Parts: sequence; structure tokens; C-alpha cells
Amino acid sequence: MNILPSECDCDKCSRMCKAPCCGTHEDLQKLMDSGYGDRLMLDDLPGGPTMLKPAMKGFESQKAPWETSSEDVCTFWVNGKCELHNSELKPIQGKLAHHSNDPQQDLEISKMIEESWSETNASQVIENFYKFFLNETNS
Repeated sequence: MNILPSECDCDKCSRMCKAPCCGTHEDLQKLMDSGYGDRLMLDDLPGGPTMLKPAMKGFESQKAPWETSSEDVCTFWVNGKCELHNSELKPIQGKLAHHSNDPQQDLEISKMIEESWSETNASQVIENFYKFFLNETNS
């Protein structure tokens, strides 16, 4: 893949945060390991695997709504910026998103993410989320 991480915060790039960015199963495990498990949600890729991603505000620890873009934006969107921006925890789609990406580059990013969630060990990340969620609701 020939796409470099970006830190652009122009209006067009910032509007991408109307929908939470997707990441590999490793990205989402890192978020859980860093204490953000309660700010994730489950989502199903059309015709593909179930995955975790940052939640839309109001859908933390739940299943994603049908429409995953709204004015309520991502749970990590605070004061006009992603709070994961400088933490090394931003999911790969957010790291590689840029207003100058062409459709082929966006497709490459999406394919990489989908392939990650299709790997055998990705199911363990989903199980870890369920365990976290069950522990939180029983506390």
C-alpha cells in the first residue's frame, strides 16, 4: 500500500469524523488495552465479518446503528478534534484518511481492514469486548 499516515485537520478531513474510523483488530485491541473498551461499538461489514470500531456518541458498548454517520459523530471527537489524534491509538483508517486520497486508495484501506477482521485471531478481540462489556455491566 502506498498511503502514508496524515495529520491533516482541514475542514474536509475533519468532516470524515461524522462516522467513526475503522481499524484492524489489532488497533481495536490496543484501544481496549488502553482503557477505551467502553467507548467502542460492534458493527457488521456488509457481507463480511463483525468488527469493533469507535462508537458513535450514544452507542458506546452497543451495536452500531443502521446509519453510522450523524451529527453526533464519534465518541472520540472532542472540541473539534479526535482525542486519539496524538496518542498512537487512532485506528488505521483515521491515520491514513486524507482529503487527497483517491477512490483506489480508500478501497485499499477498506480491504486491509476487512481482511484483518476476517483473520482467525480477530474473533478473540470480539470475545475480549464481550468479556469487558459483561464485566462492566456486572460491576
